[in-house]
Amino acid sequence: MSRPQAVVTGIGIIAPGGSNREAFFQSIVNGASGLRAHEKLKKLGVSGEVAGSVDELYREMEEDERAVQMTYAALDEALADSGLTKEDISKLETRAGLSLSESVPGHIKTMRYIQNNREQKWNDPDGLIEIPSLLSHIVSYIDIRGQAYTTMSACAAGTAGAGIALDAIRNGIADLMVVVGAEPLSDNYIAGFHSLQSMSLGGCVPFDKNRDGMSLGEGAAVFILETLDGAKARGAHIYGELLGYGLSNDAYHITSPDPEGEGAVRTMLMALEDAGLEPGDIDYVNAHGTATELNDLMEMRALSKVFGTEEKQSQVMISSTKAVTGHCLGAAGSVELAATLLAIDRGIVPPTAFLKEQPEPFQELQIVKGNYEERSIQYAMSNSYAFFGHSASIVVGKV
Repeated sequence: MSRPQAVVTGIGIIAPGGSNREAFFQSIVNGASGLRAHEKLKKLGVSGEVAGSVDELYREMEEDERAVQMTYAALDEALADSGLTKEDISKLETRAGLSLSESVPGHIKTMRYIQNNREQKWNDPDGLIEIPSLLSHIVSYIDIRGQAYTTMSACAAGTAGAGIALDAIRNGIADLMVVVGAEPLSDNYIAGFHSLQSMSLGGCVPFDKNRDGMSLGEGAAVFILETLDGAKARGAHIYGELLGYGLSNDAYHITSPDPEGEGAVRTMLMALEDAGLEPGDIDYVNAHGTATELNDLMEMRALSKVFGTEEKQSQVMISSTKAVTGHCLGAAGSVELAATLLAIDRGIVPPTAFLKEQPEPFQELQIVKGNYEERSIQYAMSNSYAFFGHSASIVVGKV
């Protein structure tokens, strides 16, 4: 008996460059950067002053409250896009589930506790051990009654969380999964990446010969994932099908990737095997592409190993969208999965914004720069790599 197919019928997103699905994709396609000078970076006195944020909507909110409100906005858009309501989700009872991805829940409370101590304000240490609340906010907001998962594999979490939701559908655990990736821009991340000396001074440019580091971002992306049969019965618009995923760990270093990209290679090959595809089937890769020296070199090596035949050099198109959004950390894979699904749906490959010159050893990779490419995309892959050696890849296809 064949397993159910899992398809995306609704997308909601709020991210740097776009506060809704259409605005987001237009910024990605046109290379319109959502990176701006940010008061948080100025206040902390870190290297660079540029980050991707949605402060125009949530400036007055605390970081944790902003994460909740961004998620609510993306949830509302995804549900409306799918043609479903909260009541429809509730009626599914235990057949509707949730897969949430974020980076390090609870760190905002820790930073607030440290700041209060510095300012000699009263602190309640019990607050540090409270259960992170975003999952419970989502469950109550749309009345999820089935299985609920939280994935916290750092910057690979969004991609891993989508894969977990895929398993829930095709293993018959759920008929519908709400897939969420959310992350606010926080002092903790800014200070951490500054200490690693990995932040760009003026805005990240992935895969460029003269890149000088990453830019942080924030946002929330939500997907309605359901069975193909259910989507067809409703007459829903289908953006694409989740076909397979891979998770791995290179066990190399807490912050640096294996320079040869062996973990990334394994993950991509696992995703292809799970999808029943070969490297030659993939038309487009949405790369992790952080614009740090170590990640970009590792990723280019890994992509060359998987897609490096002469035949594929002229076919596989590659781009990173982080020059527009910044690195959204635990939500990065979710934001980039949205870009990948919209690329498949519209037949448009977005460019790597502001890329001018690739490093010499990797000229054979067809990294899209300048203008977007109009092209039918049958199969695409989105990659995410993270601290602690985590890596995740997911393959999506046109229905």
